[in-house]
Amino acid sequence: MYNKQLDTFFMVAKQGSFSKAAEALYITPSAVIQQINNLEQDLQARLLIRTKRGTKLTRAGEYLFREGREFVGISGSIRRQLHVLAEDMEEEICVGTTLLMKCRVFYELWGDFAKENTGCRVKMINMDGENYRKADMVEGIKDGEWWQEDMDFLELYTVPIGCAVPRGHELASRKILTFEEMTGRTMVTIQKGMSHTLDRLREDAVERGVHMIDADWYNLSLFGMCIVNGYLLQTPLCWKDIHPDLVTIPCKWDYALPYGLHYKKNPSETVKKFLDYVRRAPVSSNGFGFHGQKNCL
Repeated sequence: MYNKQLDTFFMVAKQGSFSKAAEALYITPSAVIQQINNLEQDLQARLLIRTKRGTKLTRAGEYLFREGREFVGISGSIRRQLHVLAEDMEEEICVGTTLLMKCRVFYELWGDFAKENTGCRVKMINMDGENYRKADMVEGIKDGEWWQEDMDFLELYTVPIGCAVPRGHELASRKILTFEEMTGRTMVTIQKGMSHTLDRLREDAVERGVHMIDADWYNLSLFGMCIVNGYLLQTPLCWKDIHPDLVTIPCKWDYALPYGLHYKKNPSETVKKFLDYVRRAPVSSNGFGFHGQKNCL
């Protein structure tokens, strides 16, 4: 394959001296001389005659200078084409993330998958604005948010729903919460109609005397509102790390949401391959409050 020392040889032949070639190549004259020596040794031919006034080409050097430039051009074309082909062979999955939709089990799964599929790679994007349309896959709960309508879902676990309270709240030290302790308090939840499970929880809570406030989207502003006003925040236990000033507590009820991988309805072959691997792979809960074993088999 193409030897970069040829570039140095052509520059010396063109400039007529090691020092001028070194200046043009932005390297030292000694580095130029070493490269020419290595090239002559590799080709087993003397290419340059050293003189006090500079350098001259030998007959072998003249031949290489005349014929070698075509070889360099062909080699460069081959290298560029190889790069294009290598890029085409690489398979990529675009994974979307948000403050809440973090990769809690994806990294472990992909790490094992990539050992058997070395040509695959991952691009991570923040799902702000229209970026959700670019994502091939998103890991997280299935709660009926608008972007989930455009994606299919592979369930891995069910995640219990709990409550987050401000760290200084009187309920923050509880190991488990009951409806009785929530009576007369205010709880924030996502808007009605997104999830049948959350709608049933809402109805149950209202019957127990809990005041409910709807939220269109969970974000830092909403978390701040709960912290300042002392509101309870309905949240799956896998979100226990959503905010340092909120404490997520399990609740004494049986409400839970599916957790898994959202993916495009017409997935690429790489995504299909990864999903097939996930269906076969053992996955631990990693302590995120998942119920039992993986549900995707």
